[in-house]
Amino acid sequence: MASIKVILYKSKTYKNGSHPLYLQVIHNRKVKKIALNHSLHDFEWNTESNLPKKGIQNYKHLSIMIRSKLTDAEKLLLKLETEKKDFSIDELCGKIKGAESKISFNNYTKDQIERLMKANKIGNAISYRSALMATNNFTGNKDLSFTDIDYKFLKRFEEFHLSKQGNTINGFNVYLRAIRAIYNKAIKEGLVSYEYYPFKDYRLKQTKTVKRAISKEDMLKIVDLDLPVDSKYWHTRNYFLFSFFTIGMSWVDMALLKTSNIQGDRIIYKRSKTGKDYTIKVNNKITDILDYYSSGKSRNDYIFPIISRTESEVLKRNDVKNKLKLYNKQLKEIGGMINCSVSLTSYVARHSWASIANFSGVHIGVIAQGLGHDDIKTTQTYLAEFDHSEIDTANENIL
Repeated sequence: MASIKVILYKSKTYKNGSHPLYLQVIHNRKVKKIALNHSLHDFEWNTESNLPKKGIQNYKHLSIMIRSKLTDAEKLLLKLETEKKDFSIDELCGKIKGAESKISFNNYTKDQIERLMKANKIGNAISYRSALMATNNFTGNKDLSFTDIDYKFLKRFEEFHLSKQGNTINGFNVYLRAIRAIYNKAIKEGLVSYEYYPFKDYRLKQTKTVKRAISKEDMLKIVDLDLPVDSKYWHTRNYFLFSFFTIGMSWVDMALLKTSNIQGDRIIYKRSKTGKDYTIKVNNKITDILDYYSSGKSRNDYIFPIISRTESEVLKRNDVKNKLKLYNKQLKEIGGMINCSVSLTSYVARHSWASIANFSGVHIGVIAQGLGHDDIKTTQTYLAEFDHSEIDTANENIL
């Protein structure tokens, strides 16, 4: 006889001190565990009832979920035993997981968002929320199961997205990467079988990234602009030039930069997007900007006045996001002042550094290392193409 029960698996402990919940299946003296995608602390678990203790957060939701999953699993076991057919523990677990594949994608994603927010992984939480909002917009807020999201669904979702003016396939890929990550997590946690995985057949498409670099001449025009000191455009130019001179430091990394990151004649920081360590020599151009913004500040103060609310990670993230919108708006206006053919954004400084370095004869491997790229192909998407006159000159001097 096989048996199934819910356990708080205390042999595994997460960083916050909680333990995972599992369906424990025992058959022919073999034991298997199926993850329930929830964890609780020891003091939150009632060992007599095998349910969460009353009064804890989400008590009702968790209790209903546990009873439902246990009931479904016991029904499957009863059916197999009634049919009097031999079955292995793997077959039993496979059938239980198959039933679990009907789990709500929407609710699972909401749970993931909540967990990410608690872990201060705000960027991933925002990405998951955007993907969920996009699927809700497509389905009219239908409660999707994981098995609803198949190849046909993704193709129709793609067509729906691209039918809206201004939408791009690269923008759609942002949603799909989040959906794929969510699906992969659900598979790893035993909530859905890999046989339903839609990305075995559906492949993310990619369109060529529009070059976002400006010429050295346009960069010098920005440097030479006559802007009133302490005006909004004067500050915007300072941010843009600082990003350029620091090998394209991102907006979020500039926002998080503290005076403690200035160590001797170098800026040492960890890039938020990749977690890689960067060290950049402070030249005279960087020094002029740093001296202005870091004057009178302590080691733990932010250098640039971008983050003003430090009470929570969410508020800090919102400050960065809101100031970025304003920054990009003012950059476009600066671009208009110099009649720039490229629409200036925060990304342009990074791309321009790479392209100007490339035109100046810096080896692409050095540029890739400066940008923190592991693959030169990534670096090549940053580089502006040489115009015909430069190619003609190179051709004439090839021998």
